[in-house]
Parts: sequence; structure tokens; C-alpha cells
Amino acid sequence: MTSAQDLVALRSFLAIYRTGGVAKAAEALHISQPAVSHHLRAIEEIAERPLFMRSGRGIAATEAGHALAAQIAGHMDHLEEALDALRPQVASQAGPVFVGAPADQLDGYVLSRLVPLFDQGLAVHCRVGMSTELVDDVLCDEIDVAVITKIEGVPTKRLHLLHCHDEEFVLIGRADQEPYDPHGPQVRRFVGFSEAMPMARRYFRSCWGMTPPTPTVTVPDMRAVVSTVSSSTLLSVVPRYLAQRHIDAGALAVLHRPRAPVVNPIYAATRRGRQHLRHISAVFEHVRAP
Repeated sequence: MTSAQDLVALRSFLAIYRTGGVAKAAEALHISQPAVSHHLRAIEEIAERPLFMRSGRGIAATEAGHALAAQIAGHMDHLEEALDALRPQVASQAGPVFVGAPADQLDGYVLSRLVPLFDQGLAVHCRVGMSTELVDDVLCDEIDVAVITKIEGVPTKRLHLLHCHDEEFVLIGRADQEPYDPHGPQVRRFVGFSEAMPMARRYFRSCWGMTPPTPTVTVPDMRAVVSTVSSSTLLSVVPRYLAQRHIDAGALAVLHRPRAPVVNPIYAATRRGRQHLRHISAVFEHVRAP
């Protein structure tokens, strides 16, 4: 093969490595499966050893495959970025973009921010998941961009991160309820996303230096948590944007006002080296708060 053909074959090898299969690589590269298989054979002939082996119903990289991917990935990504910079900067011409986010972030923030891209004709495919799952999906190239609510424990050296906005946590209850005092005589019961109630835990620690009460009810959907509060005497700590419509309508009220807002930073993440690709940079530009 010529040097140019070698680069094309390496591109296919890297796509197989990142997607975990020939079919997925062909789909990602918009070429046929036989072409991707041919490219892999060509690289294995040069390497004089197998780069993948069968694993269950799929394939897994050999030690030689892992070593080659580590050696070329950064260089191939930089070449992709250089080529991308030469093309017209129209996001809709860059193909579909796959975006993941927690359900409440997707519904309450992300989709509304991406409307201008929809109008440009960019195909956007969304996935719902927890932050840790979505980071794994980004690193495996199953999605292009993840909007995540925590970066503790995240492999930041492998990611390009953009601070999008800060979500404010508020302690809410029905509008006919008394303000909340954790030291008051009345027992006040809570509903949370999980038994751990991470939002309430951060709020209580910031405001009173204590842990919140154990939730009486748990619902694994923050929108459902807000609905439960509005139809019961239960309280909760939720992002303000999820409750604001109900607060404005007079159904819910903020039952405690801290000296300083309790906030949680929200980030957009993509695999490092891909942030300059047109469809990814377009998403990053729009999910950032003005």
C-alpha cells in the first residue's frame, strides 16, 4: 500500500478499536464493512501479528492492538482535526452528533440549548444515563458529548471538559407549608432521587453542617420528585430549573433561603482530541450558558 492507503487503513483500525467491532466502525466511518475488514487485514500484515481476537460475540484487542492504538490515536486525531479545519464550518455537514445527559438535564436544559442546531439541520441523537455511565460511553466513542453533573473520579486527563452552567439547589415544598427549620419540633419528611439524596446532602452540609433526614420516598427521576412534592406534604431539594414553573404558578414554594446559593457545576465532556470536530464544537458552543 501507499502511505496514503496506510493512513486510511490505520483510521479504520482505530475505529474498530474504539467502537469494538467492524460493523460499528464501518457505520462510524460511512464506508462498507468489507472495506474496513480489508483495511484491518492490511494493517495486520504490516504488524505481522493479529491485532484483535474473538471475544464472545464480538472482538477484543490483543496486546499488540492496544499498543498500536495507544501509539497512533493522538496523531490520527490531530490529522482529523487539521482536515476538519479545512472544510466549511457548517455543523449540519459534519454528520450526526450523539449526546448523552441525565434525563432532567436533557429535558430541562440541553435540548432547549440545541434548538439552533436542529434548525440548521444537524442530526442529534440523545441518550439518557447517569454521569459515570455517560463518561464511559464518551471514552468508548459510543456518544460524542456527555453533559455530566459530577466530575469527581472522572479521568479528566482523557477528557476535554467545558463548564456549561451552575445548577442551583432549592429546598421546596407545597406553597401552603411553613418554612423549613431542621431544628424545629415538627417532623418534616422528604422525597429524594435515591436513598443517598446527593443534592439534599450537599444542601444540608452547606447550610447547616449536617446530613439530611432519611427519605420517606425515593423516585429515580427528578421530575417525578417535583411532582410528588407538589401533590403531598413531602419536601425535597431539587435543581431550581425543575421547580421554577411550579413556583411561578404558586403550587410550590422555596421553604428555606440560604445565605449563599448552593450550586453544582455542570460540564460538557468529549474525548480529548475530538473537541475541535465541527459537530462536537457546535454542541459545546450551544450548551455553554451565555
